[in-house]
Amino acid sequence: MAIIGIDLGTTNSLACIYQGDKPVLIPNPFGETLTPSVVSIGEDGQIYVGSVAKERLVSHPEASASSFKRHMGTDKSYTLAGQDFSPQDLSSFVLRQLKEDAERFLGEEVTEAVISVPAYFNDNQRFATKEAGKLAGLKVERLVNEPSAAALAASRISGDEEGSYLVFDFGGGTLDVSVVDYFDNVVEIIAVSGDNRLGGNDFDEIIARCFCQQNKMDFDRLSPQQRASLLQLSEKCKRELTTQNQAELIVEPENKKLAINNLVLAQLSQGIFDRISQVVANVLRDSGRDMEGLDEVILVGGSAKMPVVEFYLQTYLKKKPCIIGSPDEVVAMGAGTYAGVKERKKQIRDLVLTDICPFTLGTDVFNSTDVNNSLMSPIIERNSILPCSKTGLYTNPGNYQSHITIGIYQGEEYYSKDNVYLGDIKMEIRPVPKHQACIEVCFTYDINGILEVEVTDHGSKQVKKKVLTSNSLRMSEAEVEQRLKQLQAFKLAPPGGIRTKLVLARGERLFSQLLGVRRQAVSHAMGQLQSVLQSQNDQQIANALIATEAVFDQLEGVCP
Repeated sequence: MAIIGIDLGTTNSLACIYQGDKPVLIPNPFGETLTPSVVSIGEDGQIYVGSVAKERLVSHPEASASSFKRHMGTDKSYTLAGQDFSPQDLSSFVLRQLKEDAERFLGEEVTEAVISVPAYFNDNQRFATKEAGKLAGLKVERLVNEPSAAALAASRISGDEEGSYLVFDFGGGTLDVSVVDYFDNVVEIIAVSGDNRLGGNDFDEIIARCFCQQNKMDFDRLSPQQRASLLQLSEKCKRELTTQNQAELIVEPENKKLAINNLVLAQLSQGIFDRISQVVANVLRDSGRDMEGLDEVILVGGSAKMPVVEFYLQTYLKKKPCIIGSPDEVVAMGAGTYAGVKERKKQIRDLVLTDICPFTLGTDVFNSTDVNNSLMSPIIERNSILPCSKTGLYTNPGNYQSHITIGIYQGEEYYSKDNVYLGDIKMEIRPVPKHQACIEVCFTYDINGILEVEVTDHGSKQVKKKVLTSNSLRMSEAEVEQRLKQLQAFKLAPPGGIRTKLVLARGERLFSQLLGVRRQAVSHAMGQLQSVLQSQNDQQIANALIATEAVFDQLEGVCP
């Protein structure tokens, strides 16, 4: 059975298969490679994923959700049509849609995938991504860092035999920056840094808030439908600024407007650029490189195409960034290529993709100056090459302790409580005066992100091992199976008739956004289409869909 590569994005997701001697992007029912990472529950209880769901964000905000990737690995809950879903649940619907699209494209069952994740995802976020794969009916043994996938695809597209890159991966919801070397069929990550809460969505909100300020509105007090509509129009405005220097945002009900150009957007976005520069500075510091030692700055992700972002990077880095292939597709192509490596495809089986530990892994130690606030003791530091095994030696802080608890954390903070808690190991030790025990703690972290901890008391020779696979935010295997059965009760909308659903959803959105003559035009077009749909004549329906889309295109051309 084929293994597919998946770029599970905040804004859009893609699937890719390695066929022949190249990665091939898999089309969705609309013949497009980009599937919006949006989920909506229809009135009939069916699950809509992609373009239809994106339209319903405005017309049915109470039944729709987007940008849930930003909350992977947290206890965030989304209520859609009165039912609660975790970010993993919603991501599983997107993955299931991509799985079904791949099966239609390939004509065979797909049971395994390589999924790309931001390099700066922590252990909980990575585990949640694998969990989403399981809930979608996919075996996910391997996660690949998005910059690694991008560098792999870019090196093969460019044909370069070696090079050193700064990969700037800026999507809808996350930023990853990596220093990557490519040589002798090896893609090696040197260092990573990132911000999992920074992306193109933040520009949408900046434009929306600017609109509200200019028109004396309070963005935070808008209704869910008003906010969804304004953010959709702001995104459209942002996209227009990618291809032209000026755009206008118009909200129909009160004919309120905002004229904006790239210079104004750059001024409004200084806070975003400050956060970007911090991430870039971090990765250059950790890599020990400077810009003169790097061959290219490669832009990846849809948000990296924005002129304000490209100009800022060129100014800050003193090097013109380059785009190799399509920024929207390059991560998926890299994931698809790595899926081919995993399948041992002849043309690429010798490719090696190394990975690193994105965050420091360590244990907590006694703080003599504040006994209630333990300190972080690093064992495997960030940017260590994987697989990796390192050991730390510790002792007993108290007299004649009979047991000790080794807390395991992930992060860079001084106090252990400020880092991500992964678990602990409790074990008995030989009672001795304080500082006389010798406790060895060994961390082994593999390429698949599995951490094994082994604790040895040299006094009693007792050894305890633990593979960290669960915590309070994670489900057990039994819970995953139970949730899988529950989610399978939600059926994805079948591909037949999906174009009709998209046109109808688009009409509902436009009806909610427009007024006057244009709203009447939407209503008239919708009425005509629904009348033809009752005929069940395929050719008449096809013609009616084309005519209705033409009306909507004209109306959207008049009103952003």
